[in-house]
Amino acid sequence: MPATIINQLMIHVAREPEKIALRYLDKGENPADELSYGGLYQAVQGIASFLSESGYAGSNVILLFSHPLEFIQAFMACLAAGITAVPVAVPSLKGLDAVANIARNSQATCVLAGERETEQLREAIQSSTGAMAWHSWKELSAVASCGGNAFHVDAFTENLAFLQYTSGSTGVPKGVMVSHANLMANSATIASAMKIDRHSVVMSWLPHYHDMGLIGGLLQPLYAGAQCILMRPIDFIQKPLRWLRAVSQFKATVSGGPNFAYDLCVDKTSEETRCGLDLNAWNVAFCGAEPVKAATLRRFIDAFSPHGFKQGAIYPCYGMAETTLFVSGPDAGSGALVLDCDDNSLTTGMAIDLCPPALPSSTPFVACGTSDDDTEVRIVHPDSRAPLPFGHVGEIWVRGSSVAQGYYRNAEATAHAFRAMLADGSGHHYLRTGDLGAIKNGQLVILGRLKDVLIVRGRNYYPQDIEATAQASHEALMAGGGAVFQRPFFSSDQLVLVHELKREFVRDADFGDIADAVRAAITEKHGITPARIVLIRPGQLPRTTSGKVRRSLCRDMLEKGVLEPLGEQTQQAVLMGALLQKRLAAVELS
Repeated sequence: MPATIINQLMIHVAREPEKIALRYLDKGENPADELSYGGLYQAVQGIASFLSESGYAGSNVILLFSHPLEFIQAFMACLAAGITAVPVAVPSLKGLDAVANIARNSQATCVLAGERETEQLREAIQSSTGAMAWHSWKELSAVASCGGNAFHVDAFTENLAFLQYTSGSTGVPKGVMVSHANLMANSATIASAMKIDRHSVVMSWLPHYHDMGLIGGLLQPLYAGAQCILMRPIDFIQKPLRWLRAVSQFKATVSGGPNFAYDLCVDKTSEETRCGLDLNAWNVAFCGAEPVKAATLRRFIDAFSPHGFKQGAIYPCYGMAETTLFVSGPDAGSGALVLDCDDNSLTTGMAIDLCPPALPSSTPFVACGTSDDDTEVRIVHPDSRAPLPFGHVGEIWVRGSSVAQGYYRNAEATAHAFRAMLADGSGHHYLRTGDLGAIKNGQLVILGRLKDVLIVRGRNYYPQDIEATAQASHEALMAGGGAVFQRPFFSSDQLVLVHELKREFVRDADFGDIADAVRAAITEKHGITPARIVLIRPGQLPRTTSGKVRRSLCRDMLEKGVLEPLGEQTQQAVLMGALLQKRLAAVELS
């Protein structure tokens, strides 16, 4: 196997230098810029030579680009020059703290940025971080066209390739240290699992600064020698049909995203706008979230199978930045395995018991396949560290070549997460993922985050199950727009639900009617009742860059008054209202 992704690029250049590697769609629709494999390699050589001659080899460098083609040339050049790349989301002027925190934690020596990012953010960022060197795309593109020296990239194999920061908005951010060896091992795993090769066409709208978009959307096609079609995330969000049209137009074979993307495609398209789509070439529609939702996949299949989408193309998978990206997935083409689990077994937290589908007392879970021979997945009791039998619920621990090196300049967090050892004395180090799961019917089933589990009257409840029940209770509620958590400083039995309304219901919604429907549905399905239901505008719910709901941050924002409720209802108000009605009825009878 080649030592680095740069070695891999050189192989593709030698074989097919004129082949289009990357094509960018302006506004998600019009082919605007493209790079051949030969053109990409020339740009990488030119920028890498400039960075090396400027003395940055061996240092950490921040990348701030909204344009994916500019980003990938700068990113690959960093790798070729022996520089550790630090991809960062382009912030608004109000979100500069995240960049400043990452810059300080990573000890970055300079910033590489797009022209717009330079114009709008340079002065503000440098005032927060100190006088870091700054190189704009205008400067980089000039040296990119000149080419440069060939690099002995084998020398960088054991070095860090990049730092993937999981968060920088509050407190000390965590930078996952991904080595060249990690990146190559995980890329090989993904290529094998999803059957990606030089004939594949990968379409991505995912953020290129995030692990799924960077490794799955950008680097994977370059590893395989495939073609990559790109659009910006905002272009997809504004008009989800653009994603589907790009898949159709360019005959993409591989594309995907989190749950919310599939829900958005169903909610924001109609039979009329779907007309003309041809999704028959789409062989792998990966869905990575925690956990993948059965209802989401079913809605998407029902909506787009008339347009050539194959049920077997659905590819539920599991992974995280700490494992570079990918951990497990099914056989490509086999579709999703849905397991209906008995609610009583889930609440006791012992083992998953299967039951007939669609029973009122069952919850469907989507299995996320298996890991390859290079990756070991164990289900472990989070407190005793004892390995658990198949079917039992515990924390997911992972070991293998894809597991990253730890958190940058954070020895305590690294020791806790990356140096875990089983109680059986085997001596191996494992990654503690913080996710709850079980292995059932030979596949990994994700139940949710360990820290998010709700314990009410001694029984376990998974927030995503309650959120799904709430969402289905009323048409005004946004798909994937809910967060359930327990109130701090109060009785742990007191649950709070925050949920976004669909845009068309914001002005004229009957908040009491919606809250009543939610409360009744949760009580009937789960036997517990939220103490408080808060309805908010669409887009207010805090999420990660990959679209996952940040429940603890939502709780903090609500407690601090940052969220602006459109309407809310408390259990106490409901009880007082019922008592008042009872007294009024008694008065009328007398």
